Amino acid sequence: MKLRDLLALIASIAKKGGTSRPFICGGTPRDKILNKLDKIEDLDITTGDRSVNFLVKDLVRLLDTNFHIQAKEMNDGHSSLQVGDMKVDFSSNFTLPNIDKILLEKKIKNPTDMQRELFSRDFTCNALLMTLDLKEVIDPTNMGFKDCQDKIIRTCLSPEVTLTNNKNRVVRAIYLAAKLDFELAPELKSWVKANPESILISSEKSLAEKINKALSYSPEKTIKCLDEMNLWSYIPITKELYPYYVNKTKGTKNV
Repeated sequence: MKLRDLLALIASIAKKGGTSRPFICGGTPRDKILNKLDKIEDLDITTGDRSVNFLVKDLVRLLDTNFHIQAKEMNDGHSSLQVGDMKVDFSSNFTLPNIDKILLEKKIKNPTDMQRELFSRDFTCNALLMTLDLKEVIDPTNMGFKDCQDKIIRTCLSPEVTLTNNKNRVVRAIYLAAKLDFELAPELKSWVKANPESILISSEKSLAEKINKALSYSPEKTIKCLDEMNLWSYIPITKELYPYYVNKTKGTKNV
């Protein structure tokens, strides 16, 4: 099934089923803004509320007849399915505890479900939405466009709130900085440097995998992030990271 046919089917199901309007979220809208969107093979869909669960069920019911597709519920609560070469994830609608109170402090009264979800996400560059016709990108936080333009990894809320409510967000900041060639926002760097143990919310396996992926994109940016946030004593020294660690401990200049 072609991408546009799949997206049109999702839009049609949502309209007929009366669910909230679905949007593409995650990395695809970000990459479109950055002019780095080539072939879409990994798609994230959200409605901003629990109606996304009905959307998944209706989609699977239609596709299963011809494609024998089943949705998998992942550990974090989101649903995932494979349609040919396309991986499609449907949001778990995660929202931070006390999100309404936090948004009120940002002068956002009576937030929508979509606002609750997007401000609960990790970074502003990942809190963009794109319409299913692939024509329009929307910036609900009013920070994502500028941070993409300025090449900044910035948390949607204060670093203390955003980075401590998901186990992989600190190391993901490093990974994205290396992948996208972005800089870390000053307040993000400062908070993690003052609280380096925050990276240990992640498992050792997740830390090793993400840091190795970051190295594969940009060793220079990865090492810079580790230096700036004072994280060397808190991360596993993998085989890939070891040469840079040796340089660090010898006091020589990092690559």
